[in-house]
Amino acid sequence: MTKATENESSSGTKKVLIGLAIATVLPWICFILAIMLGASMLPGGGEDDEGGGGGAPTVEDCAEVEGIPKPTCEAYLHAAEAILTIRPKCTNLSWTLLAGIGKIESHHGTFMGRKVVDKTGPRYGNVEPPVIGPVLDGTNNTQRIYDTDNGKYDHDTTYDRAVGPTQFIPQTWESVAQDGDDDGDTDPQNVFDSALSTAALLCGKGASDFSKSKTEHDAIFRYNHSEQYVSDVLAAKAQYDKLGDIGGPVDATGKAKTIIQAAKSQKGVDYSWGGGGPDGPSYGIEHGAHIYGFDCSGLTEYAYAKAGIMIGGVAQTQHDSGKVRVTSSRSLAGAKPGDLLFFSHNPGSGKGIFHVSIYLGKNRQIEAPRTGDVVKESDVRMANLDSIGHLT
Repeated sequence: MTKATENESSSGTKKVLIGLAIATVLPWICFILAIMLGASMLPGGGEDDEGGGGGAPTVEDCAEVEGIPKPTCEAYLHAAEAILTIRPKCTNLSWTLLAGIGKIESHHGTFMGRKVVDKTGPRYGNVEPPVIGPVLDGTNNTQRIYDTDNGKYDHDTTYDRAVGPTQFIPQTWESVAQDGDDDGDTDPQNVFDSALSTAALLCGKGASDFSKSKTEHDAIFRYNHSEQYVSDVLAAKAQYDKLGDIGGPVDATGKAKTIIQAAKSQKGVDYSWGGGGPDGPSYGIEHGAHIYGFDCSGLTEYAYAKAGIMIGGVAQTQHDSGKVRVTSSRSLAGAKPGDLLFFSHNPGSGKGIFHVSIYLGKNRQIEAPRTGDVVKESDVRMANLDSIGHLT
């Protein structure tokens, strides 16, 4: 055998081995990629789809609120909803209470000319430069608190300083820190993290109903042991209470506006399998039997009933009811606020409808997504959009 033949034979053997390796590994790679792609395209649950959440929080389309940067506004709204998933016994905590604290502590992250990053990207919602309070050394009416974080958050290794737009003592931050923007980090200088952590601290670990004035008072007092502080926060909250719903203006009139307002009034209510109907939230069935709330079609049935339209209590029934004009569509080009969006595992067939939501416009919807979640606004997930139920 010549050297050339030997090399050729060796090369051929290598090719056969590589080919066998590819033939063995490639199907698994394709299988894994298919799973990953499929997971990314799921519409986010419904009556027979309870996949987990994850990813960055849905950002509310905040109406302009004077003095509150857009990311901070979004953070308050998100925290008021998300707290129900981490403190399910904490009810009726409003964004306005979080805003009241944010105003008193740092003017919503703008104290002394600071900016809240509003450019989309990994720094979105960060306060720059960071908010770091005065040295807590017992002077100037401060409590003396020796260093608890080795300077990690406040860059002071002798005494502690309050950090972030809602001014956490480092040790307290460590005990309640929440990842409000789902970036894998808990940063007291990020408005999403600080707002959700503030909500967690206010709620505590037990049952708390913030519709009760005593619960509200006691929670604020725990946050800062000062009756003057409680009064200041409640006064700021009262100002924001007058604004009503700041989740963006309802771009609709007539029945569509009634439907959207009805659905928005239920934001933050628990998802309950089989729950909800024309009269509002209710206990569901099976694994929703002990949860008071809505499933996806219970929410749409309730909202449409407020406009005098009885569409039935199951997503497929609503699709087939004849009470809305259904058009098969893989885009939102013809959708208007107040329309129903139907989702199917076989899009375009009109069959197997497993999820329904109410379109808000600008690629946004309001929905009851899945067990463990709450009624909320979200981006429309297009992968399984089957059809649009036009209100008119």
